[in-house]
Amino acid sequence: MYKRQVLDRRADSELGFGKIDWRPTERDSFSFSFNYLRWISPNGIQTQAVLNNGNGVGNNANSTVRTRYGRISWTTIPSSTVVNEVRYGWFKDRLFDDVAESLIPAATGRIQLSVQGQNNLGVADAYPRLNPSENKHQIADNLTWTIGKHTWKFGGDFVNAKDYNDILRNRNGTYSYANFTNFALDFSGNTAGGKRWQSFSQRFGNPIAVTTIRDYSFYAQDQFRMTKNLTINYGIRYEYSNFSQPKVVNPDYPQTGRIPTYGKNWAPRIGLAYAMNNNKTVVRAGYGMFYARYPGGMINTFFLENGVYQKQISLNGAIATDVAAGPVFPAILAGIDRNPPAGTVDVTFAAPDMRNPYTQQGDLGIEHELTRNIGLTVSYLWSRGAQLFTVRDLNIGPLGAPVTYRINDTAGNQAGSYTTDTYRLANRVDTRWRRVNQVENGGRTYYDGLVVQMRKRFSAGWDGSVAYTWSHAIDFNQGGGNNNIFFSGGPNSMYNGNYANDKSSSALDQRHRFVGTAIFTPTFTKKTDWASKYLINNWQMSNIVTLGSSFAQTPTIFVSGNPFAGAALNTSLNGFGTSTRVPFLQANSLDIGLQRRWDARITKIIPITERFQTFLNFEAFNVLNTSIFSFVNGQAFSAANGVLTPTARLGEAMASQGFPDGTANRRAQVSVRLVF
Repeated sequence: MYKRQVLDRRADSELGFGKIDWRPTERDSFSFSFNYLRWISPNGIQTQAVLNNGNGVGNNANSTVRTRYGRISWTTIPSSTVVNEVRYGWFKDRLFDDVAESLIPAATGRIQLSVQGQNNLGVADAYPRLNPSENKHQIADNLTWTIGKHTWKFGGDFVNAKDYNDILRNRNGTYSYANFTNFALDFSGNTAGGKRWQSFSQRFGNPIAVTTIRDYSFYAQDQFRMTKNLTINYGIRYEYSNFSQPKVVNPDYPQTGRIPTYGKNWAPRIGLAYAMNNNKTVVRAGYGMFYARYPGGMINTFFLENGVYQKQISLNGAIATDVAAGPVFPAILAGIDRNPPAGTVDVTFAAPDMRNPYTQQGDLGIEHELTRNIGLTVSYLWSRGAQLFTVRDLNIGPLGAPVTYRINDTAGNQAGSYTTDTYRLANRVDTRWRRVNQVENGGRTYYDGLVVQMRKRFSAGWDGSVAYTWSHAIDFNQGGGNNNIFFSGGPNSMYNGNYANDKSSSALDQRHRFVGTAIFTPTFTKKTDWASKYLINNWQMSNIVTLGSSFAQTPTIFVSGNPFAGAALNTSLNGFGTSTRVPFLQANSLDIGLQRRWDARITKIIPITERFQTFLNFEAFNVLNTSIFSFVNGQAFSAANGVLTPTARLGEAMASQGFPDGTANRRAQVSVRLVF
């Protein structure tokens, strides 16, 4: 039985934009622009229209965003063959969020709570937070020089980004219980001060961190018209980043005082276009390398997560010394932030040879004009990502003796077994610390795609296109979102450092996708009288149809209590305490559901004068209101006392989230646009 709860939420946005263009001479022009945004959204961290996982209350907060950015550019033409642009940009962004008082339970306060795999029963643990207040400056210059058949381009830019962060995640503590019975015993009538929690964690330390990233880059490229039919583009780009270094260093691990930089980020690029068949057929090909920046969130992690600046104390309910040091529900710890129990705090730092991830990308396409108004394009897309960031635990120690689990069917009969090597507390390398996390470059991605597109240019009152894409995206189950920004939660792999063991279709993999568009602008009459002009003609109808195969998510297992005696950690079958993937099922093997959607717009154009028109729009999104799911129940098994039991309702739809207003359900809106 589900209980419906309605939460008040709104979003207030103020936007402003100003621009001045000035041309003092025929050869010089200046442009000045400024943007302003103020976003206030009570209970707006969660944007979905409907939630059934507790996020609306237990993982929500008031969202505020304040953004300002300005740009100044000067374009000059020194000669008939040279154009130069120099520009300066300034960007200021401030994001502050905190939990509304109405979402804080009177009985438990601001603690976070998880019971039997059900999260978000308390209060979101990341708030309050100022994350970040960022100040960024950019200076760039681009020069274009045409010499005969060559068009050369040279340029460079410098970016200085300074982030001020005020965040102490989990400052109010998080309790996790293996089952509701243990929670109930601790919650009510616990006069003896029992501690039946599966784990407890709490963070202490300095919430303020100031980081600076300076990015330098330059490039050179040439467009060479070798013949009338052949054009070649080739060039190279170089990028380098420099970081402020942590001033607080963990004496046990001096690596926490250095964030390495990599100075060999050279990225060559080449492309060509060859026209034939009287320019009705064009063959295009290209290849390039592209480097990724170090995420600012990861730099912030290296400052905060060194085991000294901030300390996340994690207590295991299966370890007697941890239980003795832990609190009685719903209290939290106080006074042990300087001397926590041994083996309860994590350390995170960068590998000494850490470098920027990069991708190699290529494409090959043929474009052919079938008729005067219809064109066909067939393209192959290829991408390989290398050196992606991953996390290894240097403290977990070697694998120990195997453990065998019984697998039951839904009737409780044994249907099989699963045996895994295990990580054990006795093998921990440095007993002073819990995890010693090293961020390194162990990830890879693979993408292959075939795209077929047919386009019809405007004629006979309509234009449109149809496109079909077959693609396959593969990675080492690196996930998305926070997993690839902060790297503060430890390893994500099933086995320590064995990233390829998790190789599977990506969470972003969609094997088939069809998109059809059509815009009709009919002329019902050639008359020009008032009725023809304002009622009969000047209508436009637009349609977009999207059909896609299912995205997928990873089937998971919930481990109740300690998986086996002597386990190093208690949330995975092998004692590694990281990935919750069912180890004998592939990642991202649970389909979410087909994607089917039709969006439509009807526009009435009212000509006021020759240069002034009014557009009245009625738009409907997902006209047929088809179900488009974004999340399903992914828990396939629960594990307790050495037995794996299937979970009911596996694959049942749980969320339908969509951009921009939180839902994929049918929506409609009206708008007025003035064009002059």
